[in-house]
This record gives sequence, C-alpha cells and structure tokens, in this order.
Amino acid sequence: MCIRDRVESVSAYVEQVRAIVQNEDGPVWMRGQSQAAHRLLPSVLRETIPLIGPRGQALVGNETFQASGVIDTGPNPERMLEDFKRRALPFITSVPRNDFEWLFLMQHHGVPTRLLDWTTNALVALYFAVDGVRSAAPSQSVSSDPDDSVQEFDRNSAAVFLMNPERINAELHVDVTTPVDVAQDYETWHPYTRPMSSASEMSTYAPLCILAPQISPRIRAQAGLFSLHGSNLEPLDYYTVTRPLITKILIPNDAAIRIRQELHILGITPSFVFPDLDGVAREVKENELRAFGQERRVYLASLSERAS
Repeated sequence: MCIRDRVESVSAYVEQVRAIVQNEDGPVWMRGQSQAAHRLLPSVLRETIPLIGPRGQALVGNETFQASGVIDTGPNPERMLEDFKRRALPFITSVPRNDFEWLFLMQHHGVPTRLLDWTTNALVALYFAVDGVRSAAPSQSVSSDPDDSVQEFDRNSAAVFLMNPERINAELHVDVTTPVDVAQDYETWHPYTRPMSSASEMSTYAPLCILAPQISPRIRAQAGLFSLHGSNLEPLDYYTVTRPLITKILIPNDAAIRIRQELHILGITPSFVFPDLDGVAREVKENELRAFGQERRVYLASLSERAS
C-alpha cells in the first residue's frame, strides 16, 4: 500500500491526485471512505463471522488465530438477491435484463451486495470521504511501526483510495486486462452473481473490476464503477499482489470538516452527488441547519454585546 501524506484542503488533495494520475499509465478509479481504518470490503461481507476453525472445530467467538481453512457465516447475498427480485417488481418501470443489473439496482437502493463503489471523479470521491466525518478528534495511529509518520489505519482520519483497474484485473485474473462489462457479457460472467453456489468451472475466487450500465441518474452523476467480490471474503487491499497497486490519501477528521465546507462552495453538494429526491431532501435539510447555525451565532453574539 502506498500511503500519501495527509491532506488538509481541497487544493492539496487535488495536487496529490494530479500527481498520481499523471504517473499512472491507464485509468484511475477512486473511492472515498469516512474511516481510514476500514479496508476495501463490500457491505455484505462486513458482517461475516468465523463459524468453523482451521482444524474443523466449532468456535465460540473469542478465538484469535491466523490460518486458512476457516469457515465463515454471515448475511446471504444470494438470498437477498432473490428476495429483492421478487418484491421490487411493483416499484420499477423497467425490469433489469439480468442478475447483474438487479445487483446494481440493489446497490443503488442500499441493499448490501458484493459490489464496492468507485468513481473517476476525484471530488466525488473526496465528498464520500469527508461526508460521514462528524468528530474532529486528533489522529490516532494503529501502526506498529513507530517510524511511520503517516499511518495506514488512522482511526481518526478519512481516506481516498486510488487504483488502476486494468492493473488490478491483470494481477488477479488470467487474460483480463480491462474493466469488464459484466451485464453486457452476462453469459460469461454470471457465476459472479452467485459465487458461493456456482457450479461453473470459472474461478470466482478473486475480486474483479467491472463496468455498469448507467441505469440511474445517481450512478451517472457519480461516474459509477465497481469492484465485484467473488467467493473469497478478504478485502481488495489485503492481497499481496494488489496492495502495491493501491494508493491511499489520508484526510484528518478536523481537516475533513473544513474540506466539506470547501466542497459545498465548489458545488459538490448532496443534490449534485445524489441527483434525485433523496439528494434534494438532504441538501434542503443541510442548508437549513447551516442557516440556523449562522442565525444562532448572531443571536448569541448580540446577547454577549448586551451583557457587556
């Protein structure tokens, strides 16, 4: 993992991204996360728990080990896919053509899937990194290396990840050197819709960088792209071969709050990132809270002046 210096402004972030993109021979995808301590793992895999240990013994929940052969359990993505398909039909005007398009629709509406969102828009990635930060606590290192001035899993920082999807696919898959349009070539890639139960000879072990049809204004606005996890449950930034290909820019929490204000000035607002009623509603709420905050400060200042 290549860890960049912390950035504390939009301009410093853009300069970091510019340098990375210029040095990369190919496309660059970006993903913002409000917790730098979290790894690149899709939502449906974050709740998995060990069920059977590496020696086949049942676990009670307090074991600590590092070994292969562990059997995990967790929310069932295949079951959620079938349930969503069954119940969503009355609410959609265009029926998805295949299960990949169903998965993109599920992701759009917040159902946990094996998909991880990426974008080619650097400011959108930064928005998602800082949007969830509410505490300005100082950075807290969790690295075991005291000589590291910038820590990969700082608990009080946000992060933007950057990668070249062509290089990731080339490392993890034979004869795959570009992002794959899985919905368009469904017959080839459909085992990835049910990797744990697929009887196909295709290996669905490793994650895959994919393209998605722009089935919603939100996906189009966010320049939506995805990595798709298969049967392996490890994060994308866990693999030895992919870690050197991923860059991580850290944003301290106190800087994240200021950057969120800068992005608002630049027009990177909820209604821009989420061009639908959800985005409009959220922006109306944020604008009113911002206006109320200003009015409150003016009122308190006037009370202070009267008291003096």
